[in-house]
This record gives sequence, C-alpha cells and structure tokens, in this order.
Amino acid sequence: MSSPFLYDNIALKDNFFGRKEEFKKLDEIEKHHNNLLIYSKRRMGKTTLVKNFLSLQKDTLTLYVDIFDITSKEDFASALLKSLSNSYNHFDIKKSIKLLSSLFKRVRVEPSIDPSTLEYSIKPVLVGLTFEEMFEEFFNSIKQIAKKQKVVIAIDEFQEIENIKDVKLDAMLRKYIQERENTSYIFLGSKRHILTSLFSYKAPLFELAEHFNLEPLKEEEIYNYAQKFMKISKEDIEYIYNLSDGETKILLHILHLLYVKKEKISSNLIDIVLQEIVMSKDTAFRMVFDTLNNNQKLAIKLIVKYKSNLFSNQTLLHYNIKKQTLQSAINSLYKKEFIDKEGSNYFIPDRSFEIWVEKILE
Repeated sequence: MSSPFLYDNIALKDNFFGRKEEFKKLDEIEKHHNNLLIYSKRRMGKTTLVKNFLSLQKDTLTLYVDIFDITSKEDFASALLKSLSNSYNHFDIKKSIKLLSSLFKRVRVEPSIDPSTLEYSIKPVLVGLTFEEMFEEFFNSIKQIAKKQKVVIAIDEFQEIENIKDVKLDAMLRKYIQERENTSYIFLGSKRHILTSLFSYKAPLFELAEHFNLEPLKEEEIYNYAQKFMKISKEDIEYIYNLSDGETKILLHILHLLYVKKEKISSNLIDIVLQEIVMSKDTAFRMVFDTLNNNQKLAIKLIVKYKSNLFSNQTLLHYNIKKQTLQSAINSLYKKEFIDKEGSNYFIPDRSFEIWVEKILE
C-alpha cells in the first residue's frame, strides 16, 4: 500500500483530511457569489484546500489558475484562457470545442493529445492576439457562462500580478469583479504583505474580497487521520506538530517516513526522521546560504535564535553589528523572500530551512 501521507504533491479525495471549518467558509463564499482572499505561510496547504473544494462542486464551472511563473501581462491573460479551456477537458471533447468556439470571438480552440498518456484535451490557440484581446475574451466568456451556471475562479499566487509593471492588472480586474454575476473569485498567496496591499484602502481591489488567514491543521485532525494507518499516540502527534511548527508539508513528510519505516514510534525516532529530512536538503541549503553576504547570514541566525528583540543593545554589542547594518541586511532578506514578517517579528517561512539553520548554530 502506498503512503497515505502525501507531502510532495496535492492530496486529493481519500488522502485529504481536516479543514472542515475552511470548507464551510468556502461553501458560504460560493453560495452567495462572494470573493475570498486566502493567505498563509508557504507549505500550509492553501492549494490543496482549494483544489479539493473545487473538485467537489457540482453544476458549477470551476477554474484553477496558477500564475506563479508569469512574467508579463500576456502570460496572465494566457493563463486565464488556458484554465477556462482546461475546465472543459473532462467533458466530451467535441461538444466542449463547439461550446468554447461559440463563446470566443477571437480565440480558436483545438484538440491536443498528451503523448505520455494518449489522452485528449483542449487548448486555446493564442498566436497573434494582444493582451487586451485575450483579457476581454476571457471575461466576456465568463459573463456568458455565468448566465447559465455558477462560476468559481481560483487564482493562485495572486501576488505575482504586482510584478507586472506595464499595466495595472488590479485596476483592470476591478471592473470585471465588480460587475460579476453568479461568479466567485478565490485569491490565494503566501506573500501576505503584497496581497494585503493589493486589497488595502484606496487600492483598486479594496473591499472586493473577504480576507482569510489559513491557520495550521489542527492536532486533533492530524491524529484522527494518522491513527487510521499507524499506531501513534496523541503525544507523538503533539511532538511532531511542535517540531514542524504546524507546517503541513514537513509534518506530512515526517508522518510519511514513520509510516514507511514501520517501527515503534517514539520521540527519538521522530527526531531521527526529522534529521533525515533536513540533511537530505543540506546541499541545497548550503548553496542558498552561500549566496548571502556575512551580514545577511548573521541576520538569518539572529532571527532563528531570538525571533524578536533583534535590535536590543545587548544583541548588537554581542554580535558586533550596528543597528542600521542589521536592518539593511534584514530588508534585503525580506525582499529576496528568505524571511517574512508578522507584526514586528521576523521569521523564516520555510520550517525545514529554519531547522537547518538551528543545526548549524549548535
């Protein structure tokens, strides 16, 4: 039997657990055609949550758009149109092509075949179209579809639109989001400061989505799922939870290795497993760490060690660094997304990297 703890890909159906309250929130948003902005640290399960929610919707057209790698406004419009075409792949191909062709005025769609699976799908032909034409085609099509059925559009890594500077994508989106009918938008991302600024006061998207901070899975939910597949105590789950700081990915990775080992679970075995995970990433982490200058390396170490009070006179004197030098290093790390900030406290969003830094500090 394969491992029920999927840590490196999306857990769907039987391998997905918990998040009952979050599903209620999403159901409420979909029912009333509202919008939701979901943010959290990376590796907490935002994408898994939303993909599972979308997969369960009946009589609703659901679109999932990942814009993590967009570098232009054309990429964004293309991603939207491709997601619309992909949403019809599970229907009859001929009927889907006919339907999409009736919706589009400029975009042509054609069948495509995956050489590895020999499965047919639909792809839009976008050669020669401008951004404006693609953008308009997508939203006009959604408007037509929404007259007959509900539509839910999830846009993942939404903060990436901030990197597109030659057009105000948020301002352009505002018009269509405001005028929507029978349609809900779910925006997801991990860069909270950028996301909240996109929806902040006087920003184009202000008050166009309810904000929702995705919290870690609950210990009780993890225990109820894990004990179906292994003999594990609530104390062991609590220990794993604290070690992983609630981060879903590393937590599931630990459970996966415990499941594979099939040994009696103890805190000592959990420590060994965690060490295996961190050491498997040692080379990659060292390569990343070596790209930093000495002040940035020190800043990383101080954030891991002290969490807060980084700028106390005692800390600055002990490490022989000036306040403005440390602040400059922290600002640089923040821009490079090595660290994040919540309130006045900085933290490392990747728990496995944080543990690795703790190890080199020993």
